[in-house]
Amino acid sequence: MAKVTPPTFIDGTTVAGEDVFDSIYTLSTDALNGKIETVNLKDLGDRTVGHTFLQKKSSSGGGMTAGTANLDYFTHQVIRHSSDSSQTSTSGVYRGADNMGNADANDFIAIPGASIQFYLPFRAYVLLTWQITWTCDAKMGFTDSSPSVGDRTGRRDGCHVRLFIDNEKGGNLDCNVRRVRETMFQVADDSGTGQEANVYLRDRYKGRYWSGHKWVGAPMSKGFHSASLRVIQTPGTPQVRVRARSMKYIYFKAQSPT
Repeated sequence: MAKVTPPTFIDGTTVAGEDVFDSIYTLSTDALNGKIETVNLKDLGDRTVGHTFLQKKSSSGGGMTAGTANLDYFTHQVIRHSSDSSQTSTSGVYRGADNMGNADANDFIAIPGASIQFYLPFRAYVLLTWQITWTCDAKMGFTDSSPSVGDRTGRRDGCHVRLFIDNEKGGNLDCNVRRVRETMFQVADDSGTGQEANVYLRDRYKGRYWSGHKWVGAPMSKGFHSASLRVIQTPGTPQVRVRARSMKYIYFKAQSPT
């Protein structure tokens, strides 16, 4: 233990706290750090701070959510009967949007199991990863009544699955959205009318799968945040079925802004 030599105290005078503190503090730290000064730090060799010196979640962390139950999304549908061409069926959950690329954020529906809220204990960079498989019964439609073989310019989308961060819709880059047309085969009717028959949601092998990731370039602030995949479909697409899905987040502590 270091030898402490306090300053000389004179009877009847008030002792300055700085004198006592400075003497004890200097000697104590000098003993604790082994008399290491700036001039000899370079001789210590590898001074890298390893993971064993860091407390759990002091510099990074993460979490996830997932689901496997089928989720069905319906738009408003109209059934026309021979006896009454104006008779309608029950309305669906939402109407969807004709122009899904320009749809408002409120037109989308968040997918449970692919939506998560998380807390950042400090300013951090965030990496999002997700997996989702889904299908829809959109028909193969064209603006031209007789399109040439291979022409897809007039074909309409069936549904979109899009990433949202903090309730903000991502841009139109492929890392933010998947656009799906029909996900099944349509069989020509044998009656000779040219109508397509046997259109239904088929097994999982006719679905779509998206394994994506998003590196949030700018550090996110301390506090609560959210990330979600959300679905939207055209009014003419009766049903979208979401099967397995998951959403994961990993955060890395960012340097404090100067």
